[in-house]
Amino acid sequence: MQQESQGVVPVGPPADNPEIQRGNWSALPADDPVVEYLAANHWDRPERPASWVVARFSRAAYVYRETSSQWTVVAKFYAIKTGTSAQKHAEQEFEWIQQAQAAGLAEGDVRAIRPLALWRGVLFLEYVDGLTLEDIVAVRRSRPGTLSEGLERAAAALAKLHAHGIHHDLQPDFPPKIAYTNRIVGDLVKHGVLQDDPGTGDGLIRLINRWATNPLMEDFVPTLNHGDATTTNFVFPWNGGVVVIDWERLELADPAADLGRLMAEVDHSIKQHGGSAAEAVPAIQYLVDAYSRALPSGWDSDVIFERARFYRASSTLRIARNGWVSRLDRTALVAQAMGLLS
Repeated sequence: MQQESQGVVPVGPPADNPEIQRGNWSALPADDPVVEYLAANHWDRPERPASWVVARFSRAAYVYRETSSQWTVVAKFYAIKTGTSAQKHAEQEFEWIQQAQAAGLAEGDVRAIRPLALWRGVLFLEYVDGLTLEDIVAVRRSRPGTLSEGLERAAAALAKLHAHGIHHDLQPDFPPKIAYTNRIVGDLVKHGVLQDDPGTGDGLIRLINRWATNPLMEDFVPTLNHGDATTTNFVFPWNGGVVVIDWERLELADPAADLGRLMAEVDHSIKQHGGSAAEAVPAIQYLVDAYSRALPSGWDSDVIFERARFYRASSTLRIARNGWVSRLDRTALVAQAMGLLS
């Protein structure tokens, strides 16, 4: 692993072009700065690289491949996300992945993505070929059994992180989660699906603030949390296991927060991929049961699941804030969150 010093100008992603827009590989010149860096610092074969291609995973994440060997690496460009402070934030995610690895996710079938290097605001990561949990939800009917397997592995990853990342020296701190959820409602009232319905927004605020007085919500020991347990952040390699990616929101928090987020995301994903509430209910229960089985003895899973109800509602409201979700679905998400909070 190689880390560069602070104070350098961050590197941005390759220029956009129609091939990248269509999801295809795009050829790169030999003088592309990332190609030059990889060839000079991470190419360990006797022959020189032949040529390089690139494809885009997301606005900030790109995958680079050397064509003769098929050697592949992922580059996450923090310049897109954080501008001139890209190096600092790239280093932060690098360090947080190392914390997750130290909490039991370094090796084996359940692990965190491996960081490879830092350079000018770019975090280089191993490339893992496989399906995400979102993909598995989408193809669940043509590949029977894969969804339950995926949910079990994702639950095992969270349980392992939480069990090994516990911090007995810290006190629980629930008020920031209340404030965050209230801000989401404020966004929905100002710019979102509740713009013409402030009364519903007021009702949501009252329900949210009732949870602030519930002593159960302070009944936890903070643990390492992934912080963004969505269906796109669990990758299942073709040879088995699960690799957890995107650690930039790692936090010390209630383990129920991770579980509640994933419950909301799986529920929404099933409905977005042709499913119904009736189909989502047993899948969510399977996730909850799998998480419970993976916890160490002595953990009160019933208490965790009750707290997870709040975090599931909060994450459901977060999804309702997304403009690419249809207005009808966003309205249904708000109604669902109200039911969870009641």
